[in-house]
Amino acid sequence: MRAIWTIARRELKALFDSPTGYVLLIVFLVVNAFLFFRQAYLTNAATLRPMLDLLPWLMLFFVPAVAMRTLAEDARGGQLEVLLSHPITELELLLGKYFGATLFLWLALGLTLPIPLGLSLGSELPWGPVIAQYVGAMLLAAGLAGVGVWASGMSRSQITAFILAVAVMFVLVLVGLNPLLVGLPAQLGSLAARLGVLAHFDNIGRGVIDLRDAVYFVSLAAVFLTLAFGVLMARKLAPRSAALRRLRLGTVLLVGTLLVVNLLGSYIGGRLDLTPGRAYTLSPATRELARGLNDLVTIKVFASEELPAEISLMKRDLDDLLADIRTAGRGKIKVVEKDPAGDAEARKDAQSLGITPVQFNVVGKGSLQVKEGYLGLAVQYAGGVEAIPFVRRTDDLEYRLAAAIRSLTRTRKPAIGLLVADYGGGFSTHQLTEQLGKSYEVRPISLADSTEPKSDLNVVAIAGTPDSLTAPQRERLERFLHRGGSLLLMAAGAELNPQFPMARAREPVWNDLLKPYGLKIRPDLVYDLANNQLVPIPSEAGRVLAPYPFWLRAQPAGSSVVVEGVGEVFLPWASSIDTTGAKAGTVTPLLLSSRVSGIAEGDIDINPTRQWPRFDLKPRLLGVMVTPARAEGDTAQPAGRLIVIGNSEFAGDRAVQGVPENLVFALNALDWLAQDEGLIRIRSRDRRPPVLAFTGKTLQEGVKYANVILVPVLVGCWGVLRLLARRRHALEPWRPLAGGAVEAA
Repeated sequence: MRAIWTIARRELKALFDSPTGYVLLIVFLVVNAFLFFRQAYLTNAATLRPMLDLLPWLMLFFVPAVAMRTLAEDARGGQLEVLLSHPITELELLLGKYFGATLFLWLALGLTLPIPLGLSLGSELPWGPVIAQYVGAMLLAAGLAGVGVWASGMSRSQITAFILAVAVMFVLVLVGLNPLLVGLPAQLGSLAARLGVLAHFDNIGRGVIDLRDAVYFVSLAAVFLTLAFGVLMARKLAPRSAALRRLRLGTVLLVGTLLVVNLLGSYIGGRLDLTPGRAYTLSPATRELARGLNDLVTIKVFASEELPAEISLMKRDLDDLLADIRTAGRGKIKVVEKDPAGDAEARKDAQSLGITPVQFNVVGKGSLQVKEGYLGLAVQYAGGVEAIPFVRRTDDLEYRLAAAIRSLTRTRKPAIGLLVADYGGGFSTHQLTEQLGKSYEVRPISLADSTEPKSDLNVVAIAGTPDSLTAPQRERLERFLHRGGSLLLMAAGAELNPQFPMARAREPVWNDLLKPYGLKIRPDLVYDLANNQLVPIPSEAGRVLAPYPFWLRAQPAGSSVVVEGVGEVFLPWASSIDTTGAKAGTVTPLLLSSRVSGIAEGDIDINPTRQWPRFDLKPRLLGVMVTPARAEGDTAQPAGRLIVIGNSEFAGDRAVQGVPENLVFALNALDWLAQDEGLIRIRSRDRRPPVLAFTGKTLQEGVKYANVILVPVLVGCWGVLRLLARRRHALEPWRPLAGGAVEAA
């Protein structure tokens, strides 16, 4: 082991004792940072995914450039035989060279750490996924370094080694993509997909360190190091000798064994989920639901054997989820998988359950093929069936499965009242009603009905603001809250004029109802200069997309269960909420605007091309939840829960179609009000990165240029100083040691 470490140190030192190593580092850092910030600032997302998407392609040239000298230079200069004449083995030499190149690559990755540090200045960057992504990048570098060392051992020319390594890595990066899989048989296509680098690297890039992906990269490096070891050993054996034949046979057998390990590794379980809220791990609520089943639940999965590569990865996530649910069910959940494409009986069964084939467009070289396939499932319990015709995404699949099981096994659904104020604009809540109908009985109610809310209603959702609220109507709602009823109030403090781009601030009539809670919806509109929606506006070049600060995207505040699994919530024309009169400990913030938000009052110009004032910018409170602190026997204070959102349209169909998180947030809010929080912890967990919201343009540009220019310049300066010091030391005249001179005397 000491010999391996000595050689690795020598290899690493050799890279830093020549200009080549510094040039490689500087080029890698500049290209990586430039391409990253070009994409990151375009999407305005605090995530390393743009860097990870480009990293395999950068490594395609960076790794061969680093590894091409490891064995080729020593072989060309004759140092290889000298090294092997020392008391070290070929294996120790090979591993030392490999670890030296790998350490250099890891150091290059470490020099990109200022990128996430800079992003943290403009957002609450989750560090769990960042750690997993860097682990994945290190595994990628280690796997490809094995290819580079093997290519270096195949030739005495560094240029030839570079070209050979690039060619092999190019195949490994491309294999598994659809253009290469068109026309391949299903089994061969699935095998090729599992041998590709990108599929395994993208999986770790999500923030999940999967043992299967780690096995892939380790075995990839082991395969090519085995081939390189065979090349080294063959140098000292006579051509066509029996020893050479035995060496080649042993190398082939060992490589075959490693390939089998690589393929079998895709069936190994075990992963470390570092995403916020462990988004890719079965939630405790789902486990509790599965353990509490009284009878057998059958989940039928209808999946074609031949699926596109990206759908195959989704199928892997589906298999993992179903395995976890089956284990949690302790024998009460049965999973049956069928392939309707090759089984007429399975096809008939799928059709009876409402699962039909879906067409996939598969792009090949100069061709477009349309293929049919199945990837759907059905949950059966007693005589009931809940079907998911096609699994288009897996981030909400746990919730959909749990909701289906819960809906089938639940004996009675509680009721929720839905009141939509008449303010025009074609407002509708069909999608919200449809999703609520899976767990609740949804009843439209009207305040014009003197019997509403009825005594069996525990939750009422109100959207919009009427022109007036009569005393009897307000009293009925107050009685509803005092007897323990819960209310979701969605209303803004401004009235839009449909004929002119103007809005008039006005105090909502609901504020009288909110007084006992110490809340108030302010008569204003909040604008957010950093986190908002793009809208088309006319210009000289035609209609272009421009940010519209009145259509803001609110961020979850705190760690309330209501915002668990929720990303940005789209709030068009939202108002701020005043909580100064609330009792301490009763109010929990739910939604906030960014740090560069202001308010507009009075008669408000809502034209997208208006000027946006930049004074008094700070986060604005847009949504709160209230748990009343009602003392025993105190009938003056309301007892019901309350959620107030300073916007009336976020749960409407037009909003939730473009931003699914709006629907998730509305469902979470109603579940909490109904004191049914189990579904909240199962519902689609947000996997979207936080938004970048730098406090100023100077800081934003400073983060960019610190990574694109400053870090590479510092590396270059350090390299120049080190090389000058080395040269100065080399030019010093030889002087004998003082001790040696005395001894000679």
